[in-house]
Amino acid sequence: MKAKDIANIFGVPQSTLNEWKKEGHSKKALADFLTNVDKESILNLYKSATAYDMLVATVNASIGNEDKHLAANDIKKLLLGKLPEKPVEKYALDVIKTEALKEEIEDFAMHFKIPMKKVYKVLNHGY
Repeated sequence: MKAKDIANIFGVPQSTLNEWKKEGHSKKALADFLTNVDKESILNLYKSATAYDMLVATVNASIGNEDKHLAANDIKKLLLGKLPEKPVEKYALDVIKTEALKEEIEDFAMHFKIPMKKVYKVLNHGY
């Protein structure tokens, strides 16, 4: 991958990458990997690893108490139609309905193989 691509994708400036490439630097192996891997492989890996994270982040950003944050699996169960038992679960569904972007919901559903028809039923008609 080119230095420009590494900067755009990972935010690593070319000067930093050049520093990492020096013999003996602790990040030399990382720099070698980044410069030798093809861009498309990284983009596919990067996208698949983060596609559903945005919905989890949107839900949890609205929950002040970190002890009550929901995991992706908790949100998955709710979108599959699990009845919310705790107030935080009801709140999470409200956040998804009102604050989440359509793309976040679709990416999450695609990652967890939840049919969109099921998701829309849960979000529009309740559990």
